[in-house]
Amino acid sequence: MSTWVRAFTMLGAMIAGLAGAAVAQDDDIGWPREMRVAGATIVIYQPQLEAFEGDSLTGRAAVSVTMDGQTEPTFGAFWFAAFLQTDRETRTANIVEFHVPRVRFPEVTEDQQNQLKGILELEVPSWDMTISLDRIQTGIELAQHEHAASENLATAPPTILFTTEPSILVLLEGDPVMHDVENTDMQRVVNTPFAIIHDPATSAYYLYAGQETWFSATDVMGPWALSSNTPEKVASLVPPDTAQAELAEEDTATFEIENLVVVVATEPTELIISNGPPQYASVDGTDLLYINNTESDVFREIDTQKFYIVLAGRWYSAGTLDGPWIFVPSDSLPGDFAMIPPESARGSVLPYVAGTDEAMDAVLDHSIPQTSAIHRDGTLEVTYDGDPQFEVIEGTEMRYAVNTESQVLEIGGVYYVCDEAVWYMSNNPTGPYTVTVEVPDDVQDIPPENPNYNVKYVYVYDYTPEIVYVGYTPGYTWSYIYGPTVVYGTGYYYHPWVSPYYYYPRPVTWGFHIRYNPWYGWSFGFGVGYGAFHFGFYSGPSYWRRGWWGPGGYRHGYHRGYHRGYGQGYRRGYRAGYAAGQRNSNVYNRQRNAARNVDRGTARSQMSQRQRSGGAARTQAGQRPATSQPQRAQGRDNNVFTDNSGNVYRRNQDGSWQMRDNQNWNQADRSRVEGGGQGGDRSRDAARQQPSTRQSTTNRSGNLSREDQNRQRGAQRTQSYGRSRSRGGGRRR
Repeated sequence: MSTWVRAFTMLGAMIAGLAGAAVAQDDDIGWPREMRVAGATIVIYQPQLEAFEGDSLTGRAAVSVTMDGQTEPTFGAFWFAAFLQTDRETRTANIVEFHVPRVRFPEVTEDQQNQLKGILELEVPSWDMTISLDRIQTGIELAQHEHAASENLATAPPTILFTTEPSILVLLEGDPVMHDVENTDMQRVVNTPFAIIHDPATSAYYLYAGQETWFSATDVMGPWALSSNTPEKVASLVPPDTAQAELAEEDTATFEIENLVVVVATEPTELIISNGPPQYASVDGTDLLYINNTESDVFREIDTQKFYIVLAGRWYSAGTLDGPWIFVPSDSLPGDFAMIPPESARGSVLPYVAGTDEAMDAVLDHSIPQTSAIHRDGTLEVTYDGDPQFEVIEGTEMRYAVNTESQVLEIGGVYYVCDEAVWYMSNNPTGPYTVTVEVPDDVQDIPPENPNYNVKYVYVYDYTPEIVYVGYTPGYTWSYIYGPTVVYGTGYYYHPWVSPYYYYPRPVTWGFHIRYNPWYGWSFGFGVGYGAFHFGFYSGPSYWRRGWWGPGGYRHGYHRGYHRGYGQGYRRGYRAGYAAGQRNSNVYNRQRNAARNVDRGTARSQMSQRQRSGGAARTQAGQRPATSQPQRAQGRDNNVFTDNSGNVYRRNQDGSWQMRDNQNWNQADRSRVEGGGQGGDRSRDAARQQPSTRQSTTNRSGNLSREDQNRQRGAQRTQSYGRSRSRGGGRRR
């Protein structure tokens, strides 16, 4: 085997470096990566991604080979297409199938290039490869997989209440609905996630406040007072472990609980609480003030004296804190919002501000699916309150079941259920339901006004006789791209199913002080205003699986981690939030779903077998060449790129660009590397950019300056993730 062939063989192993050398994201060794082979040194630069749709990833990478005895390397490029199995919880992805459709080394022969292509396709599927999702995310410049679908979300504000007293918001869906508690003489208010028990004998209501604390009232609307003598028959109905937070010592409330005001609302409402009269502080480098004695995000613009708040990712403005409030698109905010320093006390709002790196990161993150391989022989049972009842989905020919907690659709006489991000089908509404490998396109027509809107973000990518490859993007857990930023919930109110025996709630947008965290999504809180405090909820599968908070479920990480870093800036607050949020947020990895999942090694083996049976090249005598793992290339900058034509460029420290030509670096035409986009570092007051509405998330091929920026951001995010894990963020609860 010639030195060049051995070099190409080793280059195949370098593609495993695309995977982080089979290590977790926090151990990412960085780029470029280098490998020594007999007679040559190979350096591969960080891959440049071109498109990421569903579980399919395509891109290209620049590479150099320096033969022993030579001082100048030979540069080239290769293109790849891969299928990924992603895990958003650990922010990693495994390659389960890999193809090299094209290589370009202008200074070697065509036969040598073909040898390289065959070796790559043979070798790569056998490696255990893990890719940093943050490097993928920032390598996709104009990600907008879900933008067009979420344009019609509701933005009308809920009722916004402002108070200066320590308070808790208890949300009911309309007037109280009472159900008898089985085997007791008690009743429960079922149209709220809070534990409210009614004793008909005394006409008293009891509200469970967690930590073995109860409030009581003679009317469910209040006033409520701390209960000093809650009957045992009431207390016994709510087990002590019901959604209880294990509060750390520094998170305990710093107020007297008997002073807590319980605010009950029967319509969508948000409660803004300040610790006494509002106190203002300035945001460095801006003409903005913020209220610093509240945990809500409340700003005041000095010039206009207008107030701005952000709720569930949506901005609202008013002349006074009492309203009226009007919706403000994130790209219509005063320019000073984009100038908020990330480390400032309100840097945590930057994901909601159009044009910021933090907002772009959040949008890009929503294009990355959570994927899994599922056994095709799985089945599902669906239960109804009586006979199945269906209603038409407005604007379509589909119908959906209303008297079940399951998301059942009737499409063309066939019944489909999306359960825990897997699709099932049956010819009968009551089943039996089996895993399906096809989802009708009609699903994409479900409007956001319908409570099943989220299932359009669950996909089937591929299948074998035994396995189906599935995935979902954050839209399934009610997190959406809206314009250039992300929001939680559709903003619509969905009518629950109510009967004498059942209450099936639907996901809500308002009432739970929702905040976004880039490491694990959205978390929920309840106000109080003086330190963390946790109310207890009544147990019930609907509440945690598909009820009040949809498939994402309730996460009280805000109180357990994010709260500690809040007010200390985007990075500190969100890293603290990661420590609280690492709690099996991946739907596929939940314990109840474990039996459905196929082992990753088995899934990868099946995909690789399919690939090889398709005619992948073999090495001489059918032997697989020995490979080893690449190492970080010392003393080399990660500054070499390739364009769509395979031309190789590098960016110098002074910002200039050079193009490789005839074994020399020559000054590059600026227009070729800028591609019509912005060059240099992107300032916070740069013109805001609307995401593309194309289904593809393909980069503009010539904008290498933007790719350089994204490469740097990806490295920073990967390092930040690693630091958060090393500080205990990876601990499972």
